Amino acid sequence: MGTGSVVYASATIWLPRNLSMAERATLGPGAECYNIAPVTLGPGAIVSQRAFLCTGSHDYEDPHFQLTARPIVLDANCWIAAEAFVGPGVEVCEGAVLAARGCAVSNLPAWTVWGGNPARQIAERTSPDQSSINRATD
Repeated sequence: MGTGSVVYASATIWLPRNLSMAERATLGPGAECYNIAPVTLGPGAIVSQRAFLCTGSHDYEDPHFQLTARPIVLDANCWIAAEAFVGPGVEVCEGAVLAARGCAVSNLPAWTVWGGNPARQIAERTSPDQSSINRATD
């Protein structure tokens, strides 16, 4: 747990030792972290109310429907909005946003905004570094 990180009391963490939170990371009210594999929240990453981080699934090709697990990584300054779903093996890159009730089943590139089910890119964000470059050229 990094300095200034917050886990709201109503958040559910399946296996606490598989959760790593950097400074200022937040796991919001009612968020669910089904972390049978590691979940990593980078600096300033936010998981909003009732969002679901799910590292587990099943191999539907296996006749025994075997449980599978893949880690989730939420990079610095990304935001998982209310009631969104992040699936096994997904990396949400720096500054990316998954809109409310969005469903991410593949990686989200840095400084982009995604929404829907399955999530599609709906916008781009300006990174803080790019903002300073833009101001210098204006």
